Amino acid sequence: MRGAIFDVDGTLLDSMQVWWDVVVDFYKEHGVELPYEEAKEYKEMTMKESIPTIKNRLNLDLSFEELSNTFMHMGLKQYETTIPLKKGADKYLKKLHNSGIKIAIATSGYEELCKTAFTRLGVWNYIDACAFSSEVGVNKSNPDVYLLAAKRIGIPPEECTVFEDITTGIGGAKKGGFSTCAIFDETNADETAALKQLSDHYITGWEELL
Repeated sequence: MRGAIFDVDGTLLDSMQVWWDVVVDFYKEHGVELPYEEAKEYKEMTMKESIPTIKNRLNLDLSFEELSNTFMHMGLKQYETTIPLKKGADKYLKKLHNSGIKIAIATSGYEELCKTAFTRLGVWNYIDACAFSSEVGVNKSNPDVYLLAAKRIGIPPEECTVFEDITTGIGGAKKGGFSTCAIFDETNADETAALKQLSDHYITGWEELL
């Protein structure tokens, strides 16, 4: 492995519950109780997919930009103050960095929030490049965001490993020719068996790779 490409929420950051809460709270503010299974759908969506879906379901007279800014600011305070790294993530990033392995993130999230959290947590300097689903216009069932991340660190896909916590991401990365490593996250414990079957490697925590 010469390159490592990481998902952010649920993989490096223990933050998936934050986004579930943001979506559920937003629906509540508009008088709708969002069922668990429906809330879970948003985990696999890009912003370009999730925001129009929410807008249509709630019949909102707001622009994409207005809704995007609303969600970002709903999550911002926690990224600024409380969201932690998953245990051992900082040590693993440091280990890769010190070994000369190029590191990229590939996420469906917001650039500002990623940089804010990683800077606060002291690992932003380990990140060589970033790629965002909003740049490629498709979700992680496609390899595009991982291919963009690999391009930005200058390492071919076959020499990179993608680290993800969802089956959609693992499947998309494999389509791009990447080696894959899945990591357990409490918010998608029901995907554990599928992740173990689909990924090249499976870990329950970063300590296993130290």
